[in-house]
Amino acid sequence: MGARSSADGNVLNGNFLNEIRKLAEEVSAREGCYLYDLEFVGAAAGRTLRVFIERDAEAGVSIDDCSKVSRGLNEALDAFESEIPGGAYMLEVSSPGLERVLKEPRHFEKAIGKKISVKTFAPLLDFNPAVPDLGKAKQIQGKLLSFDEKGLKVSFESMNAKSSGDDAPAVFVPFDSVTKAHVVFEFADPSENKPGQKGKGGSGKKHGHSKN
Repeated sequence: MGARSSADGNVLNGNFLNEIRKLAEEVSAREGCYLYDLEFVGAAAGRTLRVFIERDAEAGVSIDDCSKVSRGLNEALDAFESEIPGGAYMLEVSSPGLERVLKEPRHFEKAIGKKISVKTFAPLLDFNPAVPDLGKAKQIQGKLLSFDEKGLKVSFESMNAKSSGDDAPAVFVPFDSVTKAHVVFEFADPSENKPGQKGKGGSGKKHGHSKN
């Protein structure tokens, strides 16, 4: 992570955030979860430390999980308080949500087979000259087919393409060109739900706590 400036001019550097990450990983593991991601955003009284946790179980994290990790991390951060510049901030612990951000290899691993959205610095055609329908696009949505240390392969379907579905061409997106990537939530057809069964929705469970 790069350096960030706080409201009073102090710098929230990589070492500072790495220490918080270690605490969040330890507390999450203790509660049977794992740290998905974290970020420190905002300025002055609006600063927020956002911690995203996940479980390997299909059901994901619960509000109770978020509450326990929030409480445990709050206690751990009390001993670390003097090292956090900028004064008061809000601690939020939540699940990554349905349209979760994709940053790390394990994020992409769990997203294989799902529809994702990827934005890039350069036109995708620069890396995929055999797919002219890409035009000048710097963003693509499609099923994540695979990934490795070099980049992603995403299925591409366009209005002009002759193929679709499993026959859609695989577009290569190099990691060093990605500016943002996230899962795209696709609403299920209500008719597919069984009687009395509710569809899944929402962006995730959250628990917040103010730190003074």
